[in-house]
Amino acid sequence: MHSQSARGELSLWSAGKTDYQIVLPDSGSQPATTLTGSLQQTARMLQTAFEANGVKVPVVQESQRVLSKPGIYLGQTKYAAQQVPDALRLEGWGYVQQVVGENVIIAGHDVPSRLPPGSKDRRQPGWDFVGTAKGAADFAREHLGVRFLYPDLPSYSQVADAAKVDLLNSPAIEFLKRPATTVPRDLKVRHTPLLKVNTSHPASAGFYDLSLNRFPRVDSLFGGHTWARAIPPEQYSKSHPEYFALVNGERQSVPAGNAQYCLSNPEVQELIYQDLVRQLENGYTSVDLGQPDGYQECQCKECRALYGTGNDWGEKIWIFNRQVAERLLKSQPQGRITMMSYILTARPPQTFKAFPANVNIMLTGTNETDIAPWRDYEVPGGFSGYVYNWCPNLVTRYTPMRTPGFVETQVKRLAENKTQSLLRDGPGQLFGLEGPVYYTMGRMFDDPVGNSAAKLVPEFCEAAFGSSAPAMLSFYDRLYHAINLYSDHIGTRGDAWSYQTYDGRRRKTVTDPFPLIAFLYPPQILAALENDLALAESLAATPKVKTRLALVRTEFEYLRHLAKVVHLYQAFVLLADAPSRDQLLNAIDARNEAIDALYKKGPRTKSAGDWAQVFFPFSGHSAEHLRLAYDGYQEPFANTCFNWDTKSMRGAPLPGKKRLPVAAVSSAVTLEPSVWAKVEEADFTRVPPFNKVPRKSSVRALYDKTNLYLLLTSEQEPDAKPPLPGARREQPLGDKESVDIYLAPQAGQELAYRFMTGIHPTARYDALNGAVTDVMDPRHGKDDPAFKGEWEVQSRTDVATRTWQALVTIPFKTLGAAAPAAGTIWRANFARNHPVMRDQIDRYIWSSAIGNGNMNDRSLFGDLEFR
Repeated sequence: MHSQSARGELSLWSAGKTDYQIVLPDSGSQPATTLTGSLQQTARMLQTAFEANGVKVPVVQESQRVLSKPGIYLGQTKYAAQQVPDALRLEGWGYVQQVVGENVIIAGHDVPSRLPPGSKDRRQPGWDFVGTAKGAADFAREHLGVRFLYPDLPSYSQVADAAKVDLLNSPAIEFLKRPATTVPRDLKVRHTPLLKVNTSHPASAGFYDLSLNRFPRVDSLFGGHTWARAIPPEQYSKSHPEYFALVNGERQSVPAGNAQYCLSNPEVQELIYQDLVRQLENGYTSVDLGQPDGYQECQCKECRALYGTGNDWGEKIWIFNRQVAERLLKSQPQGRITMMSYILTARPPQTFKAFPANVNIMLTGTNETDIAPWRDYEVPGGFSGYVYNWCPNLVTRYTPMRTPGFVETQVKRLAENKTQSLLRDGPGQLFGLEGPVYYTMGRMFDDPVGNSAAKLVPEFCEAAFGSSAPAMLSFYDRLYHAINLYSDHIGTRGDAWSYQTYDGRRRKTVTDPFPLIAFLYPPQILAALENDLALAESLAATPKVKTRLALVRTEFEYLRHLAKVVHLYQAFVLLADAPSRDQLLNAIDARNEAIDALYKKGPRTKSAGDWAQVFFPFSGHSAEHLRLAYDGYQEPFANTCFNWDTKSMRGAPLPGKKRLPVAAVSSAVTLEPSVWAKVEEADFTRVPPFNKVPRKSSVRALYDKTNLYLLLTSEQEPDAKPPLPGARREQPLGDKESVDIYLAPQAGQELAYRFMTGIHPTARYDALNGAVTDVMDPRHGKDDPAFKGEWEVQSRTDVATRTWQALVTIPFKTLGAAAPAAGTIWRANFARNHPVMRDQIDRYIWSSAIGNGNMNDRSLFGDLEFR
């Protein structure tokens, strides 16, 4: 069966027969590691490709092979070392494929992790380089008709774990039927993948991942904010407060995950350097270096003078990073260091253009505008990329975000700019709706010039759906057309993600997710998608195809329920009547029931078919996650109608936008009732969820030439406890008995000043929202508690009337505003937080929308009218 074909090719099988054997290195010829299991499973995968075509092929060790028969030699066999000696000099995920006589050699860079067991992250097993598995997967695709369509293994798995999977029957893999298969006799491939790392959380390294160039980190630290690793705040905040940033005259408090540092402190610099040395000594070959997220500059005089760059903190950090790299090159010459170019350091350094030989730069943007500024710089270690493809921007992580065309263009750009590693922020887990996108992106890295989405999407659909492929091609074409504007422009770091206003500010293009979702998924599109999917389901001819379509159906039903709620919510806001409200509430209930059904047999039910894992819902995601009950980065859904208490809402009164007159006063303002007797009082509206009997809450306002005066009155429970001492000033009070004030005095500006005070007068919080203009900064659009304004609180609790009153005095200068003239309008909102029992809080808001309890929503702000 290995005679030459008419085209001078080598026949591996024909008419159900083969003379070949799959040959592995002898046991004992290499250390007993996961590499052994990887090679065994790689051999089984090739064996299964033969079996799927009715051909039996044995797997033998090299010393037991039949010398008279040809073989497919896998890994670092003695035969490979003799015939292809350069196979032993490969790096990364490189491999060779070569025909020698009648034999086929597939040998890759197979090297175990250098990390000792104790240093491995529980979530990042000691990944090995398994170049042979990569080479065999590519060989199987090119020559044996194997298509790796979906993950064959759960997260944190590697090729050796395929022993747990029935490869032949797994819906993750398709073995296309071939009555005969051949290999060119002149086959001689030397392939080093373009990427050394292409990973996300959760990571995996099964056949699917390797075939799509998704490589885990092997002995490398990559893509982190590392200063807190070097100087853990829980270890140093009390013993060495001088290590932390001085902000507004105080050493910065260090909430978990947000520590900021005094960079001019020599011990801080030394600890950051020693952290990198320690990681290299632990076995890592490459380490990472990056400043903290949400960076706050230290305001001490030494930091200001550091390196003579004044307030240019990006330049300070670049100079510091270069000095660290230079030290590391001398002390650890074999080590490599990846520096993060992010927010402050997004702009390349201005004081130098050449980096030490051990440096790689990780660009946190992968668009042309991110790459172009670096073209004149000498970066010996090349570039890495931080890909935000599946980091949602005002859509959900459970709905599709990118198209095949987008990732094709992206990969071509990355390849042209010699990007070596990728960290995907948001892994992309919608294998039903985005399966062709992941397949296209992975396969594009095989050949960025020769491959294209136009070729790869049909390749995926024909293998995955067989006779249903035409209907699914139509389905995906409609879906990706619908989201194209989001995918190419509005998505995170897209060119329309943000824009510059007429006065030079950066502003998010989309701030409300509901109009965006309604635009992406209009009813006509949903109906057309349903028709295509139903047709595909009716044509499905095999169990594997039916299983794959069941996954598409599950994800599509989630999308359809989501979009229906959005459309009906908008109708309810427009009509504001009982019929539209009831239709919306019915849709919310139906959505919740559909989500609950996904969990009816336990935390997560196994997807239909013989998958090795559950794809949807995502691992670790509860029904509450799918209901969007928790806000994520750029996912502001917790306080929307998705989480309404529908039973309570059916009889709830409708709130609305408000206007409060602010009367001028010339006498002293105190808590005395006579001062406020004739001042108009505005009641708050309780917003869902409702927990106990409502308690009255209200606000009144006065002003003079210097201050704004707000009197907030809150009815207490009959058994109200004495007030507790306050929290630290940087700590929001939303989970305590408190009142909340937002003031936006500047028309046309995004600045909103926030003041909170608790029932105990020492409980205070203030922050400024909108001053952080960089849309990449995690503080963008959020309260920045670094703001410290001048304001006063007088508090009084009346046990007899069960009321708590807080008089808040805010100088206009604190708000950066002049004393308002009569007729001036400010935007504002007020709220009250009222704990009723463990983890239950009733919230009351002055100006609100139907069912919207989001105090931060600027669109809900009412008007303060100065008279």
